Amino acid sequence: MKNVYVMDTFFYNSLGNYPFAVRCEMLSELGYDAAYLTLWDEQAWKDLALLPSVKDTYGLEVAAVYAVLDVTLPKEHPDAVRIVAMLEQLEGCSRVELALTMSDNLYAPSDPAGDALALEWLSYLLPIAEQRNIKISLYHHVFFWLERWEDAHRLINQLRHPLLGITFSSFHWYAIDGTRLNEALSACVPYLHAVNVCGSRKLPPGGLPASIESIDQGELDVFSFMAALKKHGYDGCIGFQGYGMGGDPFYHLEKNIQALSKIEQRLVKHPSWTLL
Repeated sequence: MKNVYVMDTFFYNSLGNYPFAVRCEMLSELGYDAAYLTLWDEQAWKDLALLPSVKDTYGLEVAAVYAVLDVTLPKEHPDAVRIVAMLEQLEGCSRVELALTMSDNLYAPSDPAGDALALEWLSYLLPIAEQRNIKISLYHHVFFWLERWEDAHRLINQLRHPLLGITFSSFHWYAIDGTRLNEALSACVPYLHAVNVCGSRKLPPGGLPASIESIDQGELDVFSFMAALKKHGYDGCIGFQGYGMGGDPFYHLEKNIQALSKIEQRLVKHPSWTLL
């Protein structure tokens, strides 16, 4: 295994949040390659200052920083200013994952009528990314305007910028659709910056469309998903998604990395076993 990282969604539960240093210690002990930082609360924004020391202190890379950008905001809005400043000053990490939303549901999820707003913002951010040599990975997310991988693909093909790519999420693909995986990966692989995976099963209406579980659980065939990635030539970083799982993160992450190792061994030994 190489380039395996953990989204920090694992480290938030009903009892509280694990400090950034403890997360990194756990990941280092378990043999992961990289940490990750989601900018969803004030403490996380403060933790940005810790990123430059992660490599020397824990032997880890920082796979990405994740932020949500409301593309209806004017450039002078405090939330927008904060994201721009993060991109201008980011140290210790060379990739930002951006999920794109629109306040007041200005446009429905995946509505191409919203492309102009998204393209305007990305055209503003990409020159900053060029100066810092930071990749911007569009993150498709259930219930957001940029909800499907097709939305990210559509924007990328309009801008054609070498630093602009996609993070493909097995959960968000499966929750929204969960079909045409070969078509999705064939289209996305040329622009893939990262892939994150989890076990999933469809849920009744009323909340999230699917569950987030360890990769050895759920009805989504993670073995066949990984085989499809290999078939389409993807050999980049793999992350684990753990949003809402709760419980003991060390236990979940130990299970995941062991399960991934077994999947990869089986792919080598039995490449014909995949359903896809």
